Amino acid sequence: MATIKEVAKLANVSLGTVSNVLNGKTQNEELIQRVEAAMEQLSYRPDANARSLKNTRSGVIGVILPDILQADLADFLLELERLLREKGYHILVKFSRNNRLIEKQCIEAFLEQCVDGIILYSVQRRKPVTLLEKSKVPAVIISRSETEQFAGDKIIIDYSRAFTQAMEECAASHWKRVGLIQEKDLLQEEDLSGIYHRFYPENDFIKVVDGSQERGFQAFFQLYTADPHLDCIIAGSATIANGVKRAIDILEVPGIPVIVMKESSWMEDAGYFAAQLTVSPKVMAQKTAERLLEAVRRPHLHENMTTFLHADYDKIEPATAGIKKAEHDLRFAMYDCSSSRSLQMLSRIYEKESGRKIIFDLYSYGELEELLYQKSGEKDSYYDGFMMDITWLEGLIESGGVKNLDALWKDHRGYFEGFIDGVVKEYGMYVESLYAIPFMSGALLLFYQKDLFENRALQMRFKRKYKEDLLPPQTWAQFNLIAEFFTKEYNPQSPVMYGASLPRGENVYTALSFLCHLWSYGSRVFDENGDVSINDSNAAAALRNLVLSYKYTSGKQLCSWNEVADEFARGNSAMVLLYDSDAGDINNYTKSKVAGNLGYSQIPGGAPVLGGWSLGLNRYGTHQEDAQNFLLWACGSQNGIPLSLLGGSTLRKEYYRRADLENLEPWKCLILKCYEQSKKRFMPEILDESRWKNNIYTSLIPKEIERVLKGEISEQEALRNMETNIRRLLER
Repeated sequence: MATIKEVAKLANVSLGTVSNVLNGKTQNEELIQRVEAAMEQLSYRPDANARSLKNTRSGVIGVILPDILQADLADFLLELERLLREKGYHILVKFSRNNRLIEKQCIEAFLEQCVDGIILYSVQRRKPVTLLEKSKVPAVIISRSETEQFAGDKIIIDYSRAFTQAMEECAASHWKRVGLIQEKDLLQEEDLSGIYHRFYPENDFIKVVDGSQERGFQAFFQLYTADPHLDCIIAGSATIANGVKRAIDILEVPGIPVIVMKESSWMEDAGYFAAQLTVSPKVMAQKTAERLLEAVRRPHLHENMTTFLHADYDKIEPATAGIKKAEHDLRFAMYDCSSSRSLQMLSRIYEKESGRKIIFDLYSYGELEELLYQKSGEKDSYYDGFMMDITWLEGLIESGGVKNLDALWKDHRGYFEGFIDGVVKEYGMYVESLYAIPFMSGALLLFYQKDLFENRALQMRFKRKYKEDLLPPQTWAQFNLIAEFFTKEYNPQSPVMYGASLPRGENVYTALSFLCHLWSYGSRVFDENGDVSINDSNAAAALRNLVLSYKYTSGKQLCSWNEVADEFARGNSAMVLLYDSDAGDINNYTKSKVAGNLGYSQIPGGAPVLGGWSLGLNRYGTHQEDAQNFLLWACGSQNGIPLSLLGGSTLRKEYYRRADLENLEPWKCLILKCYEQSKKRFMPEILDESRWKNNIYTSLIPKEIERVLKGEISEQEALRNMETNIRRLLER
């Protein structure tokens, strides 16, 4: 391994100069480049051990787990390791095997190794924690029951609320013989056993086990032998539940539902377990790391706290839920996108259960808009339903071709309450009536190559050049600084070709990019009275900023979000703005060079444009009842996860609150917040000419932006032209 002396010799500088470069204490660009070139040539890395000696810290955190057999614990450990590594710490892991003596030995071993902190995930109660208190080493205890005698930080996993919900559902199902197969720490009198006996005071179908599959297998046999009329089993872990399911298979007694206390995993659980009492291992890891790192880094300010993580009761409906036998085949006109193709695949389930075919005709954006207005004008019954951009809704309703769905709204209130707050109104309502059901999401986010922002050498160069930290941008000015830094034309040392990938051309996507700037700069296309207000000083500043952004792109005509995503997925740019419904493939390892290396945040400026699509019915269709049943199924909660897995998206709120599937779409944790910030494009009143109002965003605005980019006109001229042309459209 290369040493700092070898770096200094190769760079022909002193040791002190190398040290100054490493610690950001010099602004001499020529010396910096010589030292960094030598470090790269020698593959030099700063000595972490030497630094830890200087800092009197080991940089190591000790982690004690009961075992690694349970997927929940494995996921917890993976997330914890990532969080601590990003903060400069490594972990050592030991396993207590649910044994109090081994647990104590693990603590003693870590104390001898002088770790900076200890994380203890324990199923024991009270006794092992006294050793940690005496040591004064920062520690966090994770437990499924209160450890009163420990005065340090505690993370308590509380199943009581979710367990009560499970008991309520068992009682509502008229199940009289509900068995519990649990580990000892969950069955203390004040914990779950007390809740169980409130619902079943005369029953005692309870078995205490050590958490293994074998003990779960054995316990079910014992309960079934005692009473072969068991209605349900609640298992304390995935390993216990697997043993129970194996016993059920051997005894050939299908139909006994198993509720399990584990992290929800739709791929594993759907159709296998009846429900889950679930706590996210990732959330647990985040809370644990947060408490421990504060204790380690700020010992004089840190105050010990108890954090309760409450489990959720998660029950997944099968994809067949709600399907009725149908009388007719159906035909839908759809926008050619991943969500449409996902529904096309998923509809094979509907066809099998309903006995009828669902035919999808896929069109481009412009083709579909023109087709729908044409069919509406002709009062054509060819299509039973269709997909609509949310900006088309008013015009298509005014044209008379969209069926009113107020009866559905009245009869299925609970169904509509499951959507993200506000989207039913924005995606499907007009003058207080319902005409469409939200189908495809449209949350605009910033994605970036994470390693570029975490690279220490790049962070130092950026800081020297701009006197700013290299962080995900929160303003459009910061966005352009970062984009310039990562564009080779302006920074030959950039590891990527371009700072950003952006849509370009006379299309709606360019207009959406502009609106994000326009709104964040305090301007609008129309004022609160509906008058055109796009030509003001703030709009000019917004357009100048957007035009500057294009200097840091490939300059190619990227005429769809898919084309923008493809350029970013090839690793050619540092950042990209994308709607979540178009972002799936950038995290697909078979299609993307940046998969697994994605950072994500809300867009700069905090004013994303609301996107998305809905499904509606043809007012003139001849198969109304069958079409309505399909519409309810297609947009139902049972399809939220399958549609997303197949490459589409969903507007069901519960999907974004789930802790699983984050490996597929890790950015889904941002979606609900994005919807709180998003604003809808204003669509003015144009009497008898509703179909032309969308031209403001598909043609009039992007045409003038493209002329600026080609150098034909100035930003101010473009805004004057936009104002003039929009007024003409409104007056036609």
